[in-house]
Amino acid sequence: MMEQERNGHRGRLRSRYLKAGGDGFTDYDIIELVLTYAIPRRDVKPIARELLRRFKDVAGIMDADPKEISEVSGMGNNSALLFQLMRDICVRYLETKVRDIDVISSPEKLVDYARMKLSCYTDEVIMVICLNTKNHVIDAEIVSRGTIDAAVIYPRTIALDALRRKAASVIIVHNHPSGVTQPSAADREFTRALAEALKVLDIHLLDHLIVSRTDAFSFNEHRLLR
Repeated sequence: MMEQERNGHRGRLRSRYLKAGGDGFTDYDIIELVLTYAIPRRDVKPIARELLRRFKDVAGIMDADPKEISEVSGMGNNSALLFQLMRDICVRYLETKVRDIDVISSPEKLVDYARMKLSCYTDEVIMVICLNTKNHVIDAEIVSRGTIDAAVIYPRTIALDALRRKAASVIIVHNHPSGVTQPSAADREFTRALAEALKVLDIHLLDHLIVSRTDAFSFNEHRLLR
């Protein structure tokens, strides 16, 4: 009887999703629905509630370490891994979206990709995005990881790597795990030195983005690349 009731609830949940889509679902509904595919023979409602209590929201769950998720009662290693897989799919989706567009004319797509790509890191990382003459992304790679408030890499190293990749221009992205995206004095000095190193190689620095889970700061928009 309990299994029939559980299956009936799951069926109604999926029917609601088919009719309303994601916009008609709360975070709790979405997490519960996902768990029905990962945990087939158990009431997942209390698990969904506990995940949201611990990690705040969908983004917090997807950014969490799978080991932390697996500590929640009812979550095994496989079901915990599902959320990391979902996150990686989202990153791949957004990465595909920026591959064939002029990212300068569609900066919001680049910001969405950068925030999703770097939001799970608890220390500072630097990502170098290389572009061709049409401002299309030809490569994006994380080149440095640091402490919670510093990532160290020399501007000349980035410049030579961009040259090897035959980049016409470069966008630098790094994260501020604190959530505050205003650039520090060190961020400004690094950007100035990088622009000079790239200029020698006839490569343009198009932007330096500082991102967090909820915000982004563009050096280009604030006219700090002169």
